[in-house]
Amino acid sequence: MKVIITGASGFIGKNLVLKSPKTWEIFALYNQTSDFPQFIKSQRLKHVIPVKCNLTSTAEIKEMVKQAGKHFDACIYLAANGNPALSVEKPLLDLKLTTDTVINFLSSVEVRRFIYFSSGAVYEGRSGFVYPEVGVNPVLPYAVSHLASEQYIRFFMHRGNIGEYVILRFFGAYGPYEPERKIYTKLVRAFCLEGKNEFTVRGDGENLIDAMYIDDAIEGILKVMQSSEKNLTADFCSGAPLTINALVKIAGALFQKQEVRLRHEGNVPEYIRFHASPETMDKLFGFRPRISLQGGLIKFAALLKEEKGKEI
Repeated sequence: MKVIITGASGFIGKNLVLKSPKTWEIFALYNQTSDFPQFIKSQRLKHVIPVKCNLTSTAEIKEMVKQAGKHFDACIYLAANGNPALSVEKPLLDLKLTTDTVINFLSSVEVRRFIYFSSGAVYEGRSGFVYPEVGVNPVLPYAVSHLASEQYIRFFMHRGNIGEYVILRFFGAYGPYEPERKIYTKLVRAFCLEGKNEFTVRGDGENLIDAMYIDDAIEGILKVMQSSEKNLTADFCSGAPLTINALVKIAGALFQKQEVRLRHEGNVPEYIRFHASPETMDKLFGFRPRISLQGGLIKFAALLKEEKGKEI
């Protein structure tokens, strides 16, 4: 099967190529991460072909098509701005990185099965239980651009560039290769690696977070890829939301910090009051996260310790 993965050098992308079936012929697109080809080589991923391509540039996409071809059995589309705070500071850049790239890419290729990684952020502004059929009206640029991209995917299927699609509204993951700014990495480093007993969060910490360990996330993606279900939108979440304050306390207790001093500062661009269910992913794709928060944090801590040991 000929597969193209956009945003392959990012957090989700790296974990995906590591666990992808060796029977796939993968064209892995990357842009600014110059060491990505070496990563592929070091991991001996002979079925993965790294291709440098700036998806905001139609000229570079044309060059990519010359190398990889125009027709693909499947695409896992991960490329986007991954920072909600950046979208507030530079909404036009967010639109360019998230929505323009989808348009540029799909204007130049044809894909039989298209898996789009959207975001649970499209529910921004709502409270309580949410699901794809509820009305959404986000104002956060990060959410607006992802929602617009979802609509363009339907347009490109209507036009014939896509044969079928699945849109996954992803609520988040944590684990190896995630950005240093992410809270799970910060928690493990602070409590486990550095032995601290204090932690600072942005805002009041009462906003919700619902992330799964990366191994579960990759399993979910692979099950969606292998399924015949099509032309639908599904929430991709653990279904176990908790407040940021609760997350910090759980992590502190797990790493034997008796009294964690929790400090708050500033505000968050994305204040989440909503939550979703994993039932649809289970019913349609036979996927449900299996790794508990505590189990994921312990596994992640072990990997970060090993990584730190290699640096010494």
